[in-house]
Amino acid sequence: MRRRQFLELGALALARASGQQKAPSDTVTASASQQRTPRVGIVLSSFRRSTDHDGTPLEGLADPQPVAAVLSTDQMDAMVRKAIELGTSAQGGLAAIVGPEDWVVIKPNIVACHGLGPDDHDGGAHHRYIPGTVTDLRVVRSLISFLVEHKRGLRITIAEGSGEWLPAERSKSPIDGWSTNWGGAFGGLSYKSMIDDFSRRYPGVQFELLDLNFAATTEMPVPGAALAKQNAAGVYHVPKAILQCDRVISVAPLKTHTLTGVSLSLKNYFGIGPGEKYGFPKSGLHKLDSPDDVLVDLFSYHPADYAILGGSWGVEGDGPFFPGARSVHHNVVIAGADAVAVDAVGAGVMGFRPSEIRHLHLAESKGFGIPDLDLIWTRGNSIEEARRLFRKPRRGEIE
Repeated sequence: MRRRQFLELGALALARASGQQKAPSDTVTASASQQRTPRVGIVLSSFRRSTDHDGTPLEGLADPQPVAAVLSTDQMDAMVRKAIELGTSAQGGLAAIVGPEDWVVIKPNIVACHGLGPDDHDGGAHHRYIPGTVTDLRVVRSLISFLVEHKRGLRITIAEGSGEWLPAERSKSPIDGWSTNWGGAFGGLSYKSMIDDFSRRYPGVQFELLDLNFAATTEMPVPGAALAKQNAAGVYHVPKAILQCDRVISVAPLKTHTLTGVSLSLKNYFGIGPGEKYGFPKSGLHKLDSPDDVLVDLFSYHPADYAILGGSWGVEGDGPFFPGARSVHHNVVIAGADAVAVDAVGAGVMGFRPSEIRHLHLAESKGFGIPDLDLIWTRGNSIEEARRLFRKPRRGEIE
């Protein structure tokens, strides 16, 4: 999002809030056009073929595997690329959204750090790591490969602000979320090794890691007014990188959470709240109102230009850091340009009704996307084919 678009977004959200503009759902319902209908790709590792809504045959994966299979990096790469292909709209897909000279911020979910636990006292707030807690690094790697192969983006930043771990240079720990290899779970990848590899192979592109907890920030009002009731000033500290970059791509696993029901693309935005301002584990943000309101406020500063969900692992139950949390092995990738629609599809795959997810409807009210599954064009596997019922959290019962 360029600066002009950012300012226009604030004006548009304000106009919608005052009733001067129709909500996107009104437009879609009235026109029911393919051009306005968000398209979301759903790809299981077992995807062989399907037929599009207009009868067009869709080719499947060259090497389909069971949904609980252990996948190679190449097999995951094929899933990600297929999901991006199927998530392409009439206006173009990811290669049309990102320009050749754009600054792209990729926001994964790295809330935990493998190798750190409750006994590690380095200033962070460590809980045990279980598979599915964090974004599948192979998905991030495939996304970056897609961008550079299509000559999209001159600066690519992987950015996160975890409430659980500190960068190694600020802690007493030898590892952090950037340097851990996750016990080999993702083919031995770490974010640091990934960035080093891409930098060697594509010297014309700037690759970097950015810890949003300690990055330069600015304090500014929420575009279209804040939803959080306890945030009387209506302002947040926001990393300048999020405000100034051209594109933000959210990449998150499928997770449940006791306070928000699901933790997907929009919940991923909690990580942009700087720990240096809001503390660890972001307790200052929780004091402003419910997480649903706060995360939509944060999302408002630069709504995701593209969203990818899934990988090989997710988490069900009350959330990754609560008792009873359990890893879910389910090979699926979901992708599209409407993050609200992508999250609605992700919630549907997990067995939730999107109508149960409050923050999706708050986001819709601000004009950020469509959570109604009847208005979303899914391509590849159907939601029913991809569905794996996640055990739901005990909403609001855990502090």
